[in-house]
Amino acid sequence: MNTLLNSRLSKLVIAVSLIVSGLFLGKGTSLVYADSPVTSTAIYKAYLDVDIVADAEKNGLSRTVADFLVSPNHPLDEKAAVMNALYADISWSDKEHAEEYAQLVYGKSTAALDKSKLSAPEIFVIGYLKVLDHYLDPDITWITAAQKALPDSLTVALIKALAESQQNIDCSWVITEQVLNDTKLTKDMRQEAIDIITDYMVLYKGSSCQSAGQPALNDLVDDILQDAVVLSIGHSTVLVKGNKSAIDAANSSVVPYLREGTTMVPLKFIAAKFGASISVNSKQLEATVQYHNQKTFIPKVEIRNGRTFVPLRAVMNIIQKQIYYYQGLIIITSNISLDPLDQQNKRAAEQIRTVLLYMD
Repeated sequence: MNTLLNSRLSKLVIAVSLIVSGLFLGKGTSLVYADSPVTSTAIYKAYLDVDIVADAEKNGLSRTVADFLVSPNHPLDEKAAVMNALYADISWSDKEHAEEYAQLVYGKSTAALDKSKLSAPEIFVIGYLKVLDHYLDPDITWITAAQKALPDSLTVALIKALAESQQNIDCSWVITEQVLNDTKLTKDMRQEAIDIITDYMVLYKGSSCQSAGQPALNDLVDDILQDAVVLSIGHSTVLVKGNKSAIDAANSSVVPYLREGTTMVPLKFIAAKFGASISVNSKQLEATVQYHNQKTFIPKVEIRNGRTFVPLRAVMNIIQKQIYYYQGLIIITSNISLDPLDQQNKRAAEQIRTVLLYMD
């Protein structure tokens, strides 16, 4: 208890110091903290009476820990605590626990997993591990899918809020408060763990959340959707000019995928959406794309699930459209160029990702 109290007091001292510093730097300065939502919410401390949580803190990811996480017989909040404990060491750095866990349990990478064949808790486990692995720039694809599958869980909602807060620090308290005030959520997390999250996140209360900029962001999202074809690795649902569609209505297994780091997309679908014609030599694994009276040859195509796939970059070079690619999200536009380093563009893209995943 004293350790927890000291931790909270230390964060408060840091926050107050930086707020005071902000007063000297000017009114426009955003609040900045020495730590972050994902790294500073040690919820595992509320579960140290659970043996496997203490084991995870001491020994890290093991076969025993992996078996606990994949078992359907343990509650979500205890699984969250176990995962949180894996990152309890004071020197935070990027890890690959999600990939290590997937290999231990499924014998394959997370990219090779089919979400439709996993249970909602299994998706949550990989989702939270992915958030923790690269906490400075978390991949929220899986945790978003977990919230869709478990919409009533306070545990899942709070973990997703931490991930979203990491991407939008100034809005951390606003995002968290919305979850805490949602009376429809089932309280499936210990109150002490909720307090650990709340006590840290409330330090961001008063930050400039840029609520006045939300209309501009919404307008950007609308403009992108009206101009774009949006796909996501491992998903058969797409957005075309803002409308839900399917890559292949007759075959839901036709989805974009990664091949040794290269993003592969279904050639017929892309060509049809942008007015190109194609011919495929399945024996030679070659394709020809005709676009605006120009023919282009693509070697080393791949046939999967009865459909032809080509590298995304190869076909985009032919039809000359803009590509935004980030953590498996593919946005192809004709008139709008998105910069992944621009925070407004990135936030718009993440909103579009959420729209797409909830439609899937």
